Amino acid sequence: MDANYYREMAADQAKHWWYEGRRQIIAAMIAKTGLPKGMSILEAGCGPGANLNMLKNFGQVKAFEPDEFAGEHAAKISALDIYQGGLPEPFPFPADRFDLIGAFDVIEHIEEDVAALSKLHAHLNDNGKAIFTVPAHQWLWSHHDEINDHKRRYSKASFKKALEDAGFTVEKISYYNMWLFPMAVAVRALKKCQGVKDESDVSMPSPPVNKALRFIFGTERFLLPYLNLPFGLSLIAVCKK
Repeated sequence: MDANYYREMAADQAKHWWYEGRRQIIAAMIAKTGLPKGMSILEAGCGPGANLNMLKNFGQVKAFEPDEFAGEHAAKISALDIYQGGLPEPFPFPADRFDLIGAFDVIEHIEEDVAALSKLHAHLNDNGKAIFTVPAHQWLWSHHDEINDHKRRYSKASFKKALEDAGFTVEKISYYNMWLFPMAVAVRALKKCQGVKDESDVSMPSPPVNKALRFIFGTERFLLPYLNLPFGLSLIAVCKK
């Protein structure tokens, strides 16, 4: 991933509406799994640590990240040891199995996505759960995907197939970021018509706009544990062995 983007993430992830809304949604989905507090948790590809303090509320967290700067920042803000590693290799916990595994907007960065998912499947406890998020709709591909070194965006069907090919049973798969989907599609279409090259979809807006977007996006946490949303900018999946 572009080094400057990691630094932008590190600066904005605590307050930016997208990161905060995603944390709220992931936390709601973890709570719905019924897994016990104090469980063993792995975050694969933790980036600069946007989710680690949230995950610590649910159990004992281990994490790894391939980028040195991102891993160091994640360790600083979480007080965790962040291991250097990647998917499908080098996997830094060869002897460990986990009750909960999360990879949040990670799998789209990996060329061998099924092999990466298979590695995580192998390290999930028999009664554990795995939660994944990925960007949706290849037709929404933009410069944002390029600067983030994405290999693909997924349809619901293609992501479900990748998960099942890796050995997972998919308990739930849903689009999310639904309320803002029409606006995002319109903005991207306008930029293409105007020939404007977008630099990042997660640049920090003004405080009032950020607050409004965080509220709108965050309300989906009340729906997703119970409903599958019909469209959205991203996908979330809950899986078991």
